[in-house]
Amino acid sequence: MYKSIENITLSLLNMGYVSLNEKWNYENVMSPFFRMYYITEGSAKVFHHNKEYILKPGYMYLIPSFTYSHYKCDVHMNQYHISCVEVSETGYSVFSTLNFMYEVKADHISLLYFKRLLELNPNRGIVRDDPKVYDNEEGLRAFRTENQKLSEGAYLETAGLLKSILSKFVVAYKKEPTDKDDKSKLKGVINFIEINLHTNITVKDLADSQNLNVDYFSRLFKKLYKIRPNEYVQKKRVERAQLLLIASSGSLQEISDTVGFSNISYFSRVFKKYTHLSPLQYRKENWKI
Repeated sequence: MYKSIENITLSLLNMGYVSLNEKWNYENVMSPFFRMYYITEGSAKVFHHNKEYILKPGYMYLIPSFTYSHYKCDVHMNQYHISCVEVSETGYSVFSTLNFMYEVKADHISLLYFKRLLELNPNRGIVRDDPKVYDNEEGLRAFRTENQKLSEGAYLETAGLLKSILSKFVVAYKKEPTDKDDKSKLKGVINFIEINLHTNITVKDLADSQNLNVDYFSRLFKKLYKIRPNEYVQKKRVERAQLLLIASSGSLQEISDTVGFSNISYFSRVFKKYTHLSPLQYRKENWKI
């Protein structure tokens, strides 16, 4: 597992300490970067992964990249906020490799991390908090160039602090499925998919990797993950392609090969099915580090 995350780099986009009010109310937000919050006062709500989280003081919150979410503040809330992108040479996403909680009780050192990060990056706040304003190429370009202005020491410390904060959300157990006996029967299948995503993975390959009958494996996988194995593999191919489109300069052919599609035409059809954009449109409308 460590090999799949040891080359991941976290790059700060923006951060700050802000006071929010009822204007902080946005629906259907999905960004190619992840967010981390530390709440100091007041309350608000975020909804993602089919669950509503009540943001409250003394807690930290994580919203992974490529996650549909809703935000709403009824009165007021004060928070430290971080927007950050992960960059991986292999295309692995830390959010598909590790298991995370999205709400954790903060400790004293975590608050110091947020404060120190703000000291190192004092002018990285969002002028307007509407995602439609800053979650685009024009709005993000300025934030990315700020990293180049940091001294070598500040850059290394910033990267270390981002990983330290993100590590607070890591857990050693799967969120799904909850049935330990059934879960143990599919131990390793998700990692098998991640490692072999560039190959022509069949359901038989997945079943064989777990020493299970194909029909039984398929039923069990659908029961535990609420999706058929082939659909899950396709979804993961598209997610990795999204990362590579914004975090690399690879051609469509190179990315198509890397994520295991047989040809560019098929890659484009499947990609558009999940994102409603062609790969070229997606790259153009988003951003690249």
